Amino acid sequence: MNSIIFAWLIYASWLILLVYLIVAAAGTKHDTGEHPLQNFGILFIVIISFMLPHVKIFRFLNFDPVSPVQSSIGVILCFTGLGINIWGRQQLGKNWSQAVSAKERQELVISGPYNYIRHPMYSGGFLAILGSAVVMGGAWIFLLVFLGPIFFWRVGAEDKLMEMQFPNEYPGYKKRTKALIPYVW
Repeated sequence: MNSIIFAWLIYASWLILLVYLIVAAAGTKHDTGEHPLQNFGILFIVIISFMLPHVKIFRFLNFDPVSPVQSSIGVILCFTGLGINIWGRQQLGKNWSQAVSAKERQELVISGPYNYIRHPMYSGGFLAILGSAVVMGGAWIFLLVFLGPIFFWRVGAEDKLMEMQFPNEYPGYKKRTKALIPYVW
């Protein structure tokens, strides 16, 4: 199989996710506050991640797609991660937010992937970026490095927010589920 096909599969899948998230964002409940720094921060990281591989000292991270077997594994990881991300987003419905913030009339969602882990969108996103990095390197490696710590921060921040919003339900839910990896962590 032509190695360029793997690259196109990666980029096309991320484009489909982006379109889906934009369309699905319509009609979500309003945030109780403004969070421009969080939204700008993620956008800034994405832009920087795609610029850094063009800096001379980082060019070694740019590589053509690896062997067809490794590329296939990367594409499977990416598709699986994006599937988990979409599944989590669908379960949240109108409760979804781009930023870590409380929603008006927020509900605690514990069905679907949330029955197993508290933050499936981060798990799925990280897995998808990992798969993309296996296939493409470059910007995807920087996204792993930069977004990983942000995902971990957001896990803690969202857990604290949910504990404040749902003081009776969330502690039990948190006790019986893992944060990012079912049955592990």
